[in-house]
Amino acid sequence: MQVYSFSPCKVLIRNNLRRNEARIQGNSALEAIKNRAFLGVFGRVSALVAPCGRKRKRRTFVSLCLATGAVFGGLADAQSGGSDSAYSGSASCQACHPEQGASQALSGHANSLARPWQHRLAETFASGSVKRVSDRGRVRLRIDGKSAAIETSAGTAADSEPADWAFGAGEQAVTFVSRVDRDWYLEHRWSYYAATGALELTPGHQATDPDESGSSTGIRYRIFSPRAEILNCFGCHSTGPLRLGNGYSIVPSEPGVRCEACHGGGATHIRAVAKGNLERALALIRHPGRLPPGDLNAYCGACHRPPQSNPEEIDWGDPWNVRHQPVYLSRSLCFQSERGLSCLSCHDPHTPLVRAGTEHYNARCMECHAGPVSAPAAVCPPSEAAACSSCHMPRVRPQAELEFTNHWIGVYQAGNRLQPRR
Repeated sequence: MQVYSFSPCKVLIRNNLRRNEARIQGNSALEAIKNRAFLGVFGRVSALVAPCGRKRKRRTFVSLCLATGAVFGGLADAQSGGSDSAYSGSASCQACHPEQGASQALSGHANSLARPWQHRLAETFASGSVKRVSDRGRVRLRIDGKSAAIETSAGTAADSEPADWAFGAGEQAVTFVSRVDRDWYLEHRWSYYAATGALELTPGHQATDPDESGSSTGIRYRIFSPRAEILNCFGCHSTGPLRLGNGYSIVPSEPGVRCEACHGGGATHIRAVAKGNLERALALIRHPGRLPPGDLNAYCGACHRPPQSNPEEIDWGDPWNVRHQPVYLSRSLCFQSERGLSCLSCHDPHTPLVRAGTEHYNARCMECHAGPVSAPAAVCPPSEAAACSSCHMPRVRPQAELEFTNHWIGVYQAGNRLQPRR
């Protein structure tokens, strides 16, 4: 029995894809994404469904439909890039674009997913110094060759859980994830934080109950849940379609956000270049930089997502929501103006993020605010030593170890870093 021939699933995914098509213009990969969803995921889980009874089959079908529709439909923008070509890998792109490829490989995007023993902080992880010690017990990250684990102990009680994947480049934090069994993945309770060089609570785990060793292992996510949480995590931290491996483990095509995550699959583009057909080659690859600010904001926002799809439901007073940059940027007059500030106005996706760049970011501001109409007010004279963003894009700490820039550009009152007064 072919699972991907189940018609309600096709209807669900087709609707998801049409919704994305209306939101992002020029997305020609919709049919390819649909095919990958059915053939790549449903085809590989047919063995799981086949032995089940009729009622179990129906529940499994529905779960798979919802999960696959969410991850392949909801992430179509980020994964397709407007090209329905097969993915070829960043090494293929770098053959013709060596400077961009080498620079982008150093970015947080490119290093946002790795095996713990292959992570760029692997030496730090393997040193044994990444731990947390308190009066309730001890937590330690252990790496031994090509395996990693989070070990907890309190008195005579001890536990060890494998850490299969490291999410995050480590510029702020790294969260560890592991497969529990054929149905579940575990997001570990303890994450590494660059600010302290130690393990602290993973965001969102503060309310979880500790076990008898004084430490909850984390939060479990079903692989094919209707909300597809863990599939979305892997989808946004990798490039190309996801596959299912042995034991229904999630297998990314290429860990990290690389060239084709934004530009789309490049196989046909590369073949056209090889044949000397440069005009066709340009048409076969996605160019996000050519999108208008609103579409680009939605494009990046497919992963740098809003906390709620409806702006009226977003709690602007919650400091955790500041990490959703696109939805905050959309509230700014700079974004809403005729010139339209976009993500790419300040950030080059082919280079590592500029963090201590007062001169760099001030220059971006002065491109619009240097004239007599929109010059800075007298109380805020431009200065090479002072960053415009320090006042107009304040830094917010949702917890002691994390700090995010508020992208709702405006004039803030003292003591309020979350919402500008204008």
